[in-house]
Amino acid sequence: MGDGVRPVIVGAAQVANKDPERLAHPVDLIEDAVRLAVADAGADPLAHVGLVLSSPLSVFSDDDGGAMVAERLGFHPARCVQTTYSGAGPHKLLAQACRAIAAGETEAALIVGGIADSSVRNARLRGLPDPAKPTSVWSQGSNGATREDAEADMKRLERYRSMRPQAEGDSGVAMPVSIFALVESAMAAAAGRTPDEQRAQLGRLLVPFTEVAATRPDVAWFPQARTAEEIAGLGPANRFVSEPYTKLMCSFPTIDLAAAVLVTSEALADRIGATSTRVHPWGIVAAPEPGPPSTWPQMHRSRALGAIVERLLGATGVDPAEIAGFDLYSCFPAAVQLATAAFGLDPFTDPRPLTRTGGLPYFGGPGASYSLHGIVGTVEAVRAEPGSVSAVVGVGGSANDFAAGLFSVDEPRYPATWEEVPSITESLASSAVDVAQGVDGTGVVEAATVFHERDTGPVTAPAIVRLPDGRRAGARAADPELPAELSRTPIVGREVVLTTVDGITTYRPA
Repeated sequence: MGDGVRPVIVGAAQVANKDPERLAHPVDLIEDAVRLAVADAGADPLAHVGLVLSSPLSVFSDDDGGAMVAERLGFHPARCVQTTYSGAGPHKLLAQACRAIAAGETEAALIVGGIADSSVRNARLRGLPDPAKPTSVWSQGSNGATREDAEADMKRLERYRSMRPQAEGDSGVAMPVSIFALVESAMAAAAGRTPDEQRAQLGRLLVPFTEVAATRPDVAWFPQARTAEEIAGLGPANRFVSEPYTKLMCSFPTIDLAAAVLVTSEALADRIGATSTRVHPWGIVAAPEPGPPSTWPQMHRSRALGAIVERLLGATGVDPAEIAGFDLYSCFPAAVQLATAAFGLDPFTDPRPLTRTGGLPYFGGPGASYSLHGIVGTVEAVRAEPGSVSAVVGVGGSANDFAAGLFSVDEPRYPATWEEVPSITESLASSAVDVAQGVDGTGVVEAATVFHERDTGPVTAPAIVRLPDGRRAGARAADPELPAELSRTPIVGREVVLTTVDGITTYRPA
């Protein structure tokens, strides 16, 4: 690949709509972000854009935000691509853009994403029609979701689960927060911490995230520095969601945010006179696990993400100690810790920034497009620190879809790599843990959480149980009182009795 077709990021921007009177459609915000990205580039490459790539606007709509914004702005790309709904999607889109430019298929590409769920909420509060489809039911809460939305959301989840037997679904998990909370419980057990001790530790982990958000009042939804006690402490304003996670530890999706990244060839950037500091995507690697966390040999560690990072560092010639900072996907704290484990750093003691935005609980969680904001924040960071290298990690699916990238204003040391690697997934499949269904007998809990409703407290207690034959099973609390009894109780490592009736496996402590 000659320097002329080497892809570079020439423009990057992100916007937030915090005006409750402005009821925006996501494409309104994306249009704003694209115009700012063009201004950031110092020249307009839109007429040369042959590929527009977008994160989904909603799980309820197939509208292509990229195609819609191209029509609004009056340019005509040869192709528009929309990724699947995953937090790792923006990495895959950027990798596709870089490959297309390096192959000479186009001189420029535009990557966009955004949601306007705050506008949906504000419209409903005022009795007005939705300006767009909401991202999901959980962005609107129990008072803001329509019955049709809820039914569509659950159908989507059921379609996803039906792809293969999942112990998570068998355990009664219905929300993403509980999947990550199950992983978190396994992390706590591996570290020898009780649920309360883990919650306190997570408060300390997230303090720097709030401090970064506080520096970004223009875009961060909650630009307020908080103490560990505020984040981990329990109270009316910070209830449990899925133990050990409090509300202030969870992604906040009811926001209006959008981002845009312009990538061109070096030759085009020279020809149109782009004046911005160019950022080189040194490498992007993406791959999913063969299954959800219940199938991992160790539920507290992703082998796929470890392999992704190893491949990325090897291809770019970067030592983890060289990385100046990170933007780690942070929908829930387990996602952060999966990434830090893959890079071999201690998230509780390493002084380097783990976010460039403030993270999904404080910056905001814009559906499947958050990592594009992480990339924009990283572009800003490496421009401010010439010679530095920064990493961005995306996480999606049932905590099982992963991607990582490295960025710098310096030219890459080796030929850059932007790849999705199915061989990583294939190599792990043979050692995935089998899932059992319809189990009677005993087992040992390997992961557990207690899910709380806002008004009623503990309502479910999903558990992943290791069986004597090595398989795992998902199980639900055997009676309605058990979730409250198990709240804040160390249950991982305890033996339980499993009983299956009408296809539902339940447990009670032995």
